[in-house]
Formats: sequence, C-alpha cells, structure tokens
Amino acid sequence: MSRFGGLALASFLAIAFAIDQGVSAQEQIGIPPTLNPPVAGEPGSGVSGQPTPQPLPIEHDWSVPSGSGLLESPTVELIPMPTEDAVEMSRTAWLAQTPPWSWFPWNGWENSAELGLNGASGNTESMTLQTGARFKRKTDWNVFDLRLLQNRTHNSGVTAQNNVLLYGDFERSLGESAWNVFVKQGLEYDELRAFDLRYFINSGLGYNWIDADGLLLSTRMGAGASRDFGGVEDRWKPEALFGATYEHQVNARHKLIAKLDFYPAWEDFSDFRTIADLSWEFLLAEAPNLSLKFGAMHRHDSQPDEAFLPNDLNYSALLLYKF
Repeated sequence: MSRFGGLALASFLAIAFAIDQGVSAQEQIGIPPTLNPPVAGEPGSGVSGQPTPQPLPIEHDWSVPSGSGLLESPTVELIPMPTEDAVEMSRTAWLAQTPPWSWFPWNGWENSAELGLNGASGNTESMTLQTGARFKRKTDWNVFDLRLLQNRTHNSGVTAQNNVLLYGDFERSLGESAWNVFVKQGLEYDELRAFDLRYFINSGLGYNWIDADGLLLSTRMGAGASRDFGGVEDRWKPEALFGATYEHQVNARHKLIAKLDFYPAWEDFSDFRTIADLSWEFLLAEAPNLSLKFGAMHRHDSQPDEAFLPNDLNYSALLLYKF
C-alpha cells in the first residue's frame, strides 16, 4: 500500500471513531444523533463558539411528604395502674372461687349417725343398744367409705353381746372406664369370740355395671389376708375376695342398700367367711334430715372355734341422722 493509501485509511478510521464518540455523547445528553453534528458558529446550529452549558441531571426528591405519618412517632396508649382497692377486690374474688388447700378434704362428705335402743324388764331384764356412724366421700375419681358399728346386749346383768365393727373401703376409678381398683379392710372386736381382734385387708379390681343417678350395681374380685390376733390360729391366712354392692335410691324417701362379700381361704375354699349387710332407709323429715332405718347384718364363719356357732346375725330398727 502506498503512503497516500495509508494516510487515507488512517484518516477514515479517525473520522469513524470521532463520529462514534459524538453519537454516544449526544445520547447521554438527550440530543438525537445526526450523521453531521452541528458546527459551532453555523446559522441555525444553536452552537456558539463556546460550548452550551447542559442542565444537570434531575435529582430524585427523597423528602417525605408532610402529613404522611411515616416520620411521626407512634402513639403509645398508657394503661393506668390498678388502685389498691381494685387489687384487693380481685384478690378477694380469687380467694372466694379457689378453696383453700388443706391436708384433709372438708367438702363432699355424706356422713350419718344412727342409734337404736331396745329393752325389757320384769321376768327378763335385758337392754340392747346399737350405735353407728358412717363417713363417706365421693368424687369423680375416688370413693372413700368408713363405717363404725357397736352392738351391746345385757340380759339380767350378764353381757350377751358386745362387739365393735370397723369397715373401710377405698376405690379409685381407672380413667373414664367402669373399672376401678380398691382396697377393702376391716377390724372386728368381739368380747364373746375366741379371738381378741380380727383384722383383714384385700385389694383388687372392681367393675361398675350400672352407675347412674340413684342406682349402683358393682362387683369386685381381689386377694388379701386375715389374722385372728389372740385366737387359736394366730397367723396370717391368705384369702380371696368376691363381692357385690347394690344401692338404689327408689325415690326421694326410700333407699335400699345391699352388700355381700365372700372370703374363701386360698388353701381350702371350704374354709371361708361371709359378710352380708342389708338395709332400708325411709326419710321421716327433710329439714333435720332424719330417717328410719331397718337393717340386718349377717357374719358367717364356716369353721368357727369350738363352742362357737358359725353365724352371727344382728337386726335392728334405728333412727338415722345425716349431716
């Protein structure tokens, strides 16, 4: 290539580069690109000998309009402090709804006391006294029943009967089912028997076949032991337990209660004890909660000691007071 051709090519490249740079600058300042840019000083070019000052780019207004609430402090609502009188009233209301805690539960008890007296004079001098008390508490989960009885009879100055019977039952429900676990124990003192004191305790499972308002039918089965302290066989005797309870509040004035417990010895089922209790209550007056009670208790021992009968039956008519 000749020297003239090289100079022409270099001039062409320089012009193309200048045009390209001018177009890019015009795009940046908003002037539409032209092939021939205006020359300073030409008419109608709007370009003087001095470069035309360009306006500065518009800056964004980051100020927050007044009244928008964006920069305003949030409103804090102050809660007034309760007065001493309000605090005391709240505490008094809470104490009224919450029963005080104690080692012994005082509420939910159904207690009763009974008294019966029978006597004769003349050719036969006799007097029979029967007293008793019952303490029962039932909740949604537990049943506690404690009964105390005393029978005392004198004939012509001679003691014909003198015994004290104490029976205690405790049941614990197993959730919402009809099953329960129980502990059943008893203490018997009888002056005219061959032992000084008899104690027995049993535990097992019970089932409530019917447990509705005013009606209860339940059975139980368990195992335990008994001992006749001061008796001929002063030792612990393992025994089983099979029992049933029936309670029926017939109406507002009549109530029927029947219980039966069968205690056979594990060594020999022909050696057994039974305790049967039947009573009927008739409400005499609602205000003092006074009732008339007719009852009978039968205690049977299949193998009594010598010179003693296997059966002991007590029947009575008593006044019953519930509190």
